[in-house]
Amino acid sequence: MRSPWRRPVEDSTAQLLALWGQGADAASDLDFASHVKAVAHGRFVLRRILRLLDEQAVAGGLQPLQHQALLQIYGADGPLPVNKVADRLDIAPALASRLIRQLEDKGLVERTRVPGDRRVLAVHASDAGIELLRKIDASVHVRVDHFQRQLSDEGKLGALATFAFYLGLDADPGLALLLTAAGHRH
Repeated sequence: MRSPWRRPVEDSTAQLLALWGQGADAASDLDFASHVKAVAHGRFVLRRILRLLDEQAVAGGLQPLQHQALLQIYGADGPLPVNKVADRLDIAPALASRLIRQLEDKGLVERTRVPGDRRVLAVHASDAGIELLRKIDASVHVRVDHFQRQLSDEGKLGALATFAFYLGLDADPGLALLLTAAGHRH
């Protein structure tokens, strides 16, 4: 019987990719250690990328949550009511309102009344807000590019398998084909 905390030594990259391509439930049942390896890769990538984003937001003059709010506001299909900003950030509406006020004080967003319901205020990114996002994004790309070069193909694909699970795409046959094809390259 294999120890539950030890990774199987016979796992090749191709075998791992084939396993991860079966979906998280199947991978967990068939080889829990390899499944956890994929989750570990995914969590490592998420944490590092989020840290890089936060660092560049601070370097650009925004606190990380302000940056996230500005991203959500500009990335929306149109002006967002405060409660939708709160939903997108998974925070209380009072905190979202405070963030919006801080961004407004910096000239990065503007509030407007919603047509058809004059009681509701919506927010959209100003030109200055869009330009700041562009600057932060450019500096993030440089740092992410450096980080990506440090990742192994196995790490990248393990992270991809984990993200697919988080999004409900891990049982998608297209992901299995992608991972299997990547395994044949090794």
